Amino acid sequence: MDGTLLGFAVFSLLLTVTPGADTALVIRAALAGGRAAGWGAVLGVCSGLLFHATLSALGLSVVLARSAALYEGVKLAGAAYLLYLGLRAWREARHTAQVPTTEGGALSLTGALLQGLTTNVLNPKVALFYLTVLPQFVLPEEDALPQALVLALIHFGWGVVWLGTLVLLMGTLASRLRTPRVRALLERLTGGAMVLLGLRVALDR
Repeated sequence: MDGTLLGFAVFSLLLTVTPGADTALVIRAALAGGRAAGWGAVLGVCSGLLFHATLSALGLSVVLARSAALYEGVKLAGAAYLLYLGLRAWREARHTAQVPTTEGGALSLTGALLQGLTTNVLNPKVALFYLTVLPQFVLPEEDALPQALVLALIHFGWGVVWLGTLVLLMGTLASRLRTPRVRALLERLTGGAMVLLGLRVALDR
């Protein structure tokens, strides 16, 4: 499976570094709650990958792929959650501009972890990705579940490295980013990105 693993490793790396909801969520968490919240979001997002990989290997994602109503429901729930997070970031940006600079933030590690996990669990595109892509890297003569989990762990690892790098970058630039005005601007930008992504998910056919 060496060649298969290498192929999936390259493919999943390119997928991981492509900006999306995960990137916006992690940056926003790091800004709102510091490095602890940022790492919480990273672990939540990446744990969602293992969740979908397990469902795919067990065949449960087939139900989602074949049921238009179920897919639409999960998609709209995920879009609504992204819109909620984006609008919440905009609302909190108003207060951030008036609050003295602090090292911590209102968002806890647990709260950020749950946000990251919920965002990925409610993303049907992640489920369909694992359902359609993973089988191409799974050897049919071997048990699918262990192979799917190994591939998901590779994707998980890339996610931790890439998104974790963003968290560390936020920490390195903390002295510049923690001025109330700059933090408020960045929260508006990341919040806007999540609102646009939520609308894109909701309108996607």
